[in-house]
Amino acid sequence: MPKPYARLADRIAARIATGELPIGARLPPQRRFAYEQGIAVSTASRVYEELRNRGLVSGEVGRGTYVANRFAPLDPAVQEPSRAGIDLEIMFRLSAQARGDIAASTAQFFRSELPDWAAAPSSVTGPMGAMRALAGVMGARGHSVSPECLLCAGNGKQAISACFSALAPRGGRIAVEALTYPYAIATARLLGIELVPLQLDEEGVMPDALAQTARRGVDAVYLQPTLQSPLVLTMSQARRAAVADVLRRENLTAIEDRVYGFLRPAVPLAALAPDHVIQIDSLSKRLMPGLSVGLIAAPDRHHGAVARALRAGGWMASALSVALAQHWIDEGLVARIEVAKRGEAEQMFAIAETALSRLAFTGAPDALHGWIALPPRWRGESFAAACAEVGIAVAPGRAFAVTPGAAPSGVRIAFSTVDLATWRFALQEVARLATEGGN
Repeated sequence: MPKPYARLADRIAARIATGELPIGARLPPQRRFAYEQGIAVSTASRVYEELRNRGLVSGEVGRGTYVANRFAPLDPAVQEPSRAGIDLEIMFRLSAQARGDIAASTAQFFRSELPDWAAAPSSVTGPMGAMRALAGVMGARGHSVSPECLLCAGNGKQAISACFSALAPRGGRIAVEALTYPYAIATARLLGIELVPLQLDEEGVMPDALAQTARRGVDAVYLQPTLQSPLVLTMSQARRAAVADVLRRENLTAIEDRVYGFLRPAVPLAALAPDHVIQIDSLSKRLMPGLSVGLIAAPDRHHGAVARALRAGGWMASALSVALAQHWIDEGLVARIEVAKRGEAEQMFAIAETALSRLAFTGAPDALHGWIALPPRWRGESFAAACAEVGIAVAPGRAFAVTPGAAPSGVRIAFSTVDLATWRFALQEVARLATEGGN
């Protein structure tokens, strides 16, 4: 059971995570805090020390203790669709053809007799037929996923939350790429977990940096080895082997986010260090986020803990979603839309290369997002604001930065317009703004 000072720190951390205590809010002096809480001054000192160790607060002698900037709540715009006319912020790509195919397949499902189990309460698993179908989706070149090791969450975000919760206690530490998925930052804050940034190069996380961080003490590492967001980095096979070697040598568990793996199939880390990797995937990017299932393939050593976290957090998948996912997979819909999305990615990348030719644009023909390093006169936040004024939403680098002030001056663009004409227009506007103005 957490000690009293840790429980008090947890309560303050929760208030910071929800925004009740905003950036710069001053905490009461330690003696007053001790009096208000009915605790010893020495215990109050431990509470404040714990908050500082987590990076939640900062302070100076004579000035007081203040909520630190890097644990401020994330802008909701990076978690929910923006109200902009053209949203290049949220990763959501679904063509009119795919939408029609999903509608037809779903109608076919509901015209047939609904399986009894599809009306059951939410669960972390489903019937073996459904689990085999989902395991098949997670399989990759040279690596198959056992249905017995598979667990189901409501979506990929819930899968991340469950894995973080299972692997790190409150006050624990998880290593991540220095620029990472904003939801990973958000859920770590909510769970009271400190994120430790890892140095990146052109392939992603550097093995030596990972090894050094592991030796300093972390509970796990969260990685995006394929088409990492926001920088579109992909580990080579040699890099994956080196990272897997670190995991085995340091007895470190990795959470391997494979949500973009269908765009560029590769041997996953789990194939190289099966006892040290939990794989995460979902149907959100493959199909659509509107009705998704999160997938977790956990080795035996972590299977029970992840299952308990899913249940405790209420992060289980609905039985109806699992049944519908099985139908979509068995009917071949998922495979067809995956192929179509890879084709669309190539088309959209070609347009982006042309429209953004005067900018430092990084992307890939098989990715559904790209990164623009802005000209020196721009900051990421001010450029995102300028884009919003003309009805275009983009995600500034700050949203992905684990450490405040360490984000490069750039924005991520998601390949998420309804048609290619809108995509071309949006990128031309982005390019115009980037080359014409700034501050």
